[in-house]
Amino acid sequence: MQTTATLESNEIIVETEFTIYYSTKNIVPIPKIIDALKSIENILHKTPKFVEAAYPGIKVYDSQVFINHLESGSLDIKVVLRQILGDAKYERGEKLVDDAKKLIKDVVSDSKTMNNIVIFSMGAIVATGFNYAIATKNASQPTQAPVTIVNNGIMNGSGTMILSPDETQKILEKLPQKQVAKDAVNFAKPTKDDPNSSIELQDDSHIKQVTFDSKYVNQVPEHYEPPEQEQKEELLKNQDVYIYASDRDKTNSGWAGIVPDLFETRVNFDLADSINPDKLHGKRKIKANIIVHSKFNKSKRSYIPSKVTILEIV
Repeated sequence: MQTTATLESNEIIVETEFTIYYSTKNIVPIPKIIDALKSIENILHKTPKFVEAAYPGIKVYDSQVFINHLESGSLDIKVVLRQILGDAKYERGEKLVDDAKKLIKDVVSDSKTMNNIVIFSMGAIVATGFNYAIATKNASQPTQAPVTIVNNGIMNGSGTMILSPDETQKILEKLPQKQVAKDAVNFAKPTKDDPNSSIELQDDSHIKQVTFDSKYVNQVPEHYEPPEQEQKEELLKNQDVYIYASDRDKTNSGWAGIVPDLFETRVNFDLADSINPDKLHGKRKIKANIIVHSKFNKSKRSYIPSKVTILEIV
């Protein structure tokens, strides 16, 4: 890890270098390498959240990702994450007092911890994305990330835990699920032409830190389609509503009809509490503000209206 300090202006640049190794025996097509590189950048831009959680007094102002070396055969990508750190209690560029300078120096001096945070947080993000994508493909709930990544937390260079499993999981849960899944799927693309291919995250000495074995990686789909929301509601105003059935004594049963500008298949109606069913009973056409409740139909790949709530007669 290399550092460049300008502590008077509350900035220090920290560079963390590590290797992503794909054990594929086949040549990887350029489009798949490009997708993987873009995903690596997106994933690494999320790792500062773990740095800030591990060091509560530190603020990561910016991060950049560089490729130091890329070699095909097995695909070997040497990555550099450059982070610009400062004291969270100071504005960027503000002159620091000695205690604040010491805080940043202490963080930088523990280079092994910074390496661990970057490598293991990246591994946790990738595993979480893999699980989201696998669950979408299998139409089941996401499983937890592998035990070796999340359940053991993140350690510093001497083996002391600096982010507990619960702290790690809380950060992961706040990340955008669809983007994390999409990036993880793209991250795995270089393995897709070799079913025996695994992925390793190695430190700057090429010592393996995180492994995604071939059995696990093979479950990851080659393309990610985010799951559709099963139900949705849409507020619409001043709509023509045709009433085909009514009940002067009830508000949430016995009512049905269509909204011809939207659909012509009869659905059930509910009436808002403010609407008197006795006064509406017998009317066949009204103007109303409504909520259309729809359910996603997987075979038709579209939302089908299932119920209408009449909010107000206009």
